[in-house]
Amino acid sequence: MNYIPGTSPARSWRRLNRRDVLLAVCGLAFALWFLSRALAVTQHHWDWTALAPYVLARDAAGQWQAGALLRGLFTTLRVGAWSMLLALFSGGLVGVLSAHQRGFASLPAVVYVNLLRNTPPLVLLFLVFFFAGSFFTEPLLRVSDLVQSLSPAAQELFSALLAPPDQLDRMVAAVLTLGLYEGAYVAEIVRAGLESVPKSQWEASAGQGMTPRQQYRYVIFPQAARLMTPPLVNQAISTFKETTLASIISLPELTFQSLEIMAVTRMTFELWLTTATLYLLISYTWSGLGRRLEQSRRWRPLE
Repeated sequence: MNYIPGTSPARSWRRLNRRDVLLAVCGLAFALWFLSRALAVTQHHWDWTALAPYVLARDAAGQWQAGALLRGLFTTLRVGAWSMLLALFSGGLVGVLSAHQRGFASLPAVVYVNLLRNTPPLVLLFLVFFFAGSFFTEPLLRVSDLVQSLSPAAQELFSALLAPPDQLDRMVAAVLTLGLYEGAYVAEIVRAGLESVPKSQWEASAGQGMTPRQQYRYVIFPQAARLMTPPLVNQAISTFKETTLASIISLPELTFQSLEIMAVTRMTFELWLTTATLYLLISYTWSGLGRRLEQSRRWRPLE
């Protein structure tokens, strides 16, 4: 079964012409002029070496260990990864169940999507942390006690994969908030992707004697997946950027650690330029992975 013409999202980079080169040169010249003016006005004394101990530092034994900024980056990656997994699970489930559904059958999905999408994520974070968190206090305390009873190696593994025991409540609140909030957008992406596959594809695959499961696996999902990949990558990037909200509840992610370092060192430009660069690297990495996934042969439908 051939892929529908015109739906392939593969990019075709056009060659640069004189206008593109001129615009690039003008943009670079303006950026350099703006930077030089900013430096002249602020008269800032740059000291990047003062930031180094907050990236990598030696402990009392002389061993290298991650500084506060690097630890914050690892926490951001954990929060973003777990939140996106929850968003894919909850949003994917709601999207699949609501696809091609109308009327009362689609009501649960409509309520979930509209309720979450129209609630500010910061307000949702407070609701989860202060109200819903009370329901999880006792289970989280039990988990924390269980982790502390494990061997040091097991405790380090648990902290590396999820969070240290003393941060577990804030980690769970952040993951639940971002996962459910982003899941509402993922649900719409999945629903729209599945419904975008023409009805003729269902009929043709059924005519081949395929079961509904085989239809989804070999025909429908590969076509929908190629359409869903770009917006899902955008949601993943958005999820990692929105982990900054967790700093409000004192989860020591990248933004929280940057604020703590700024309060101690009074560094502003070096610190926030570094922080912005780290977020940019995360976003650019996801964009690159998304492009490779779009071009992967695994997402091509059965021929």
